Amino acid sequence: MSKEMELVQKLIKKYGTNNPFRLCSALGYAVYHVPLTGVRGFFQHYAHKNIVYLSSDLTEQEAAFVCAHEIGHALLHGKVNTLYMATGTFLKTTPYEREADRFAICLLYPDDTELLPYCDCCIDQISAALNLPQQLCQWRCSQVSRWV
Repeated sequence: MSKEMELVQKLIKKYGTNNPFRLCSALGYAVYHVPLTGVRGFFQHYAHKNIVYLSSDLTEQEAAFVCAHEIGHALLHGKVNTLYMATGTFLKTTPYEREADRFAICLLYPDDTELLPYCDCCIDQISAALNLPQQLCQWRCSQVSRWV
């Protein structure tokens, strides 16, 4: 089991939800839908508060994924300013983004049985159905015992 899934399972057990917005509420994170340019969302720890900013032009499904992704950053990389790293330095943020994406798909689809209807589908079809990147869908499907 991946570290992202282990963390998701602990959170679901503790807070009783995999809904990213309810999880933010349970964790005491403020969520703001604001006009953003160049990013779909970001996490900020400021003045002893945890804040998730989401672009106001996201669909409900996109907002849920981005919110879950930002929770991933908060919990997995809380001490790392990935937004600054991506925009203000030449440091690679890809490993952080990959972990946050994996956390997000695990949070949104924590139960393998939710993915079983897609077992006979190709990654293109799964990606289109879930409205998520192919590479991320392929990774999550590799975690499901039916596919392994």
